[in-house]
Amino acid sequence: MIDRFDADALVIGSGFGGAVAAARLAQAGFSVIVLERGRRWEPGGFPRRPSLDDGWLWEVDQGLYDIRWLGPMGSVHAAGWGGGSLAYANVFARPFEEALDERWPAHLRREELDPYYELAATMMGVAPAGDDPRTGKPSPRTALIERLTQEMSISDATVRPNLAVTFGDPDTWRPNAHGVPRRGCAFVGECVIGCNHGAKNTLDHTYLAVAESSGAHAVTDAEVQRIEPRDGGYAVIASTPSKPDAPLREWAAPRVVLAAGAVATNELLLRCRDVHGTLPDLSQRLGQGFSGNGDFLTLAELRGTQEDMTTGPTITTNTVLDVPEGRRSVWYQVQDGAFPPPLNALLDTLLPAPRVRGWWRRKVRDTAPRHVFAVLTMGMDSGNGKLRLDSSGRATLSWRNRWQRHLYRSQIRLGPLLARFLDARLYNPFTWSLLRRTITVHALGGVRPGPDTTTGVVDEAGEVHGYPGLYVMDGSVLPAATGVNPSATILAAAERSIELVIRRSGHPGWRAPEWNSVAPTEVPEDAAFAFMSERHASTKGDGLVFQERMTTRRPEHPRVVMSVRAEIPSMDRFLVDAAHTVPMRGVIEAEGIASRADITGTLSLFPEGGHEAMSYTLRFDGDDGRRWRLAGTKTVRSRTPVALLTGLTNLRTEISPANAASGEGERFVLSIGARDLVRLGTSLTGVGFTRARRLRSIARFASFFVTSALRR
Repeated sequence: MIDRFDADALVIGSGFGGAVAAARLAQAGFSVIVLERGRRWEPGGFPRRPSLDDGWLWEVDQGLYDIRWLGPMGSVHAAGWGGGSLAYANVFARPFEEALDERWPAHLRREELDPYYELAATMMGVAPAGDDPRTGKPSPRTALIERLTQEMSISDATVRPNLAVTFGDPDTWRPNAHGVPRRGCAFVGECVIGCNHGAKNTLDHTYLAVAESSGAHAVTDAEVQRIEPRDGGYAVIASTPSKPDAPLREWAAPRVVLAAGAVATNELLLRCRDVHGTLPDLSQRLGQGFSGNGDFLTLAELRGTQEDMTTGPTITTNTVLDVPEGRRSVWYQVQDGAFPPPLNALLDTLLPAPRVRGWWRRKVRDTAPRHVFAVLTMGMDSGNGKLRLDSSGRATLSWRNRWQRHLYRSQIRLGPLLARFLDARLYNPFTWSLLRRTITVHALGGVRPGPDTTTGVVDEAGEVHGYPGLYVMDGSVLPAATGVNPSATILAAAERSIELVIRRSGHPGWRAPEWNSVAPTEVPEDAAFAFMSERHASTKGDGLVFQERMTTRRPEHPRVVMSVRAEIPSMDRFLVDAAHTVPMRGVIEAEGIASRADITGTLSLFPEGGHEAMSYTLRFDGDDGRRWRLAGTKTVRSRTPVALLTGLTNLRTEISPANAASGEGERFVLSIGARDLVRLGTSLTGVGFTRARRLRSIARFASFFVTSALRR
């Protein structure tokens, strides 16, 4: 029997879901106890020495990182007051509505959650990375990626994402919106190993600060072992990680919010159902639908003399890729990632032969530690993993990788492409290259929402079916991969859920006090996704480019030389277009009209219903400032080889002022000489993500060209 409850609500975990629940319950007047297994980490206290006993690992001395091997996948978590926010890369991103499939219920989609994203963005103080306050310039890594995507003609797919970081003067402490001192980012690139500078807007300085100032009580060094229903409420039993032999402790409350992270939450609920038998009626769907959010990591080593790639926030850019892979489209995000020097030093200490490796890196690879950065990708994986308990009561994962082979294959192929553009060596971690085991830092799912126990574990407010007053509010309630960094979605979903819980608990119409200060936030990733979606549609079937040079014969006047580049963005669109239109651009030299001018327009290649083989319509500006038009046709009069060659290499041309009627201009013939014909053939280049797709584009074009020429 419980004589009294210790609080109105117990919150298990202080990560993205637990911090929101604690803050809002406390603001609404509930007494709250937050149980956190880890310690409080203060600025200056995060591990930096190259020794495992400096607080790096949970298994060593209850340190910052908890690495769990779940069988086919490894999962990395942070432990401490603030949960995953202590070691995440600060990115506040929303998933793309068009990419969310039928597994996502209405209450977790953008239309419903967008207001709560805005609220969470206000609470976390998000902003995109600006310039390094020491140099007045973007970090070299930011500049490198933005230059790279510009050269790849996809600069609109690259954005600087919103980050939960304070920017500005790095030397002056100022209170944030919650009264907690913060100072501007110093661009040291150590976000993922804990910010010792005091610029990162982690949960302990945002939501949890609000919770404590509103009366919530924090209990650290308390790892929950089981949950038991007791007299209209629940008892929560916890051990003390720093003192394994200490007796178990117990708290009770009518409401319990479970927010320990996807792996720990699933593990605890599975133990309560299948080992302790304290929650026997939990849905059989528990543990199903686990996702690693499509995470994949590659390291890039830049060769030669380079700038420091470790400066700036950990992630400064986000590039959306939408590429064909096999018969389907694969899209994912690519982010740059600083590789912190202290982490590099730790690995150097742990790995053998540091001097030999240093010599090899400098003399053979021509790289240096500060020239290394991470390439992080995440996309839509299958989300069909199933967590269960092993014989020791620990979570293990059943996972079918075959569904996402297209995603992994595309992510792996990104390496050679970047290596070529960056003059870098890219390699995958040994966990993938040797063991084919992926690592996720974004474990999601396993506690899927649904209207009843046959379809889900919790309802839309996160309340567990069959157990009123027991709630789940963390990444485990997300039904599939978000395809972006999921912290913002966990925050927004928790904001919505806890609002419902408070309203159901005798506070109808309750709203978070911060709603009054919410201002719209830019969503740069939406623009990037829209651009890449349109680009994908316009380049479906891959494309092709070729160069063409035509001149008048020597005795003819005016002397005209035209060199153009033709580009077919999408073979699919080109082939279904009746006019078979090809955009063209280049330069023209026309005696007496233009000494050298840019020329643009289109080529209609074997248009359906026409007699001409090719029809050119191009425009350029003359030396006199007037706009001029070049129009011409190629005609095939016979299928004999000579007639075909003559017809396809001679363009009957007219140059006239753009506003003049047809027939009023200068007429002549532009021809492709033998040497230029060879150059045209060798310039034919397929455009596609893989060599096989590029060759297929060339083959499709060649088949169309030959068939159409013979039919004419």
